[in-house]
This record gives sequence, C-alpha cells and structure tokens, in this order.
Amino acid sequence: MSDVNCPYCGYGNQINHDDGFGYREDEKHQQECSDCEKTFVFTTSISYHYEPEKAICLNGGDHEFEPTFTFPIEHTKMECELCWERRVPTDQEMVGILEVRSREFQKAQKSLPPTQEKEHG
Repeated sequence: MSDVNCPYCGYGNQINHDDGFGYREDEKHQQECSDCEKTFVFTTSISYHYEPEKAICLNGGDHEFEPTFTFPIEHTKMECELCWERRVPTDQEMVGILEVRSREFQKAQKSLPPTQEKEHG
C-alpha cells in the first residue's frame, strides 16, 4: 500500500516518516519518486474519525468495572468498560483479583514443559 502516487509517473511511493518527516501540516514536504527519481512535493492533512458508543453509566446506569491487568498487582485499578472511568478497588475486590491471578498463574505454570535437571557425573 502506498502513501502517495508520484504526480509525474503515477508510481505509488511510501513516505518515510523517520524523525517525524511528513507529518507537519501547512508546509510542503519534498519526496523523490522511487521509480522515475523526480522530486515532487506533498502536503499533509490530518483528519479525525469519531465512533459514538452508548455509555449507560453516564446516564444513570451502572458502571461495568473490571480490574486492569497491572504489574505489580498492587497498582491494579477498576476501570469501567463503557466510559473508562477508573477507581481504586475495594478490599473485597482486591481479594478476588488476587485469587483469580493466583489461579491464572498456577494454570500457566502447569502448562509449561517440565524442567529437566542435568545429571552430574
């Protein structure tokens, strides 16, 4: 997939964005076509696309809090899946989080291949 087509030969060129090149708006950037080797200029336009979603928790409904997956676990927060509001977990929630993570850790350990000890002779 190319970023721009050369205005001389129509070849699709990639803009090399190393060091932020080509991102600034309201200026002309120079690029050499990788096919015909002619230099052309281009401008950059940034546009935004918005995706609306219902957030019933912001309109009188309940938040759908889930724990964040954070390390160390003591920094875990509860984050609403709908509006991303964050809060500190209650003591009871933290106990549940620790229990779940402990089970997940034990399950992951069981799925690892067994270690083989080298015999010294």
